[in-house]
Amino acid sequence: MPVFISYRHTDRVQAMAINARLKLANIKTYLDVLDTESQQTDDITAVITRNITECTHLLAVVSQETAMSWWVPFEIGEATISDRRICSYKIGASALPLYLDKWPKLSGDTDLDFFIDAYRKEAMLERSTGIESFSESARGTYKSNADLFHDQLKNRIRRGY
Repeated sequence: MPVFISYRHTDRVQAMAINARLKLANIKTYLDVLDTESQQTDDITAVITRNITECTHLLAVVSQETAMSWWVPFEIGEATISDRRICSYKIGASALPLYLDKWPKLSGDTDLDFFIDAYRKEAMLERSTGIESFSESARGTYKSNADLFHDQLKNRIRRGY
């Protein structure tokens, strides 16, 4: 159940800090800056798409700089197509794009802890395994479970506990 961390390279320091926090929580992650294949290929799109489909969650680090990125929206789109659990992590004071309202929006350490708790709960219940070989009905269940993950995490963030 790896977490794909999507970010604009100007936000690399924050993405690496989030990556470190998730690793401390024993959560497997994918961060392209740590992947030699993504640094050496001419077909970065194929590498990104494959890695998103191998992950169960996508955490998009979003700042004012993200508005100038083509990759972060592409990665969110790829994760949406494959019904991954998607969250954004807001950096700075700028407003997030409205299309991100569909998913939980994290904005600090407490929210990241809520994400970690929700991730662990899913792992324990085995609700977010890969879906590549699922039947159509199982894919529907997977999407329902993703929606449940999103709703429960959004509600916890709103409550603040």
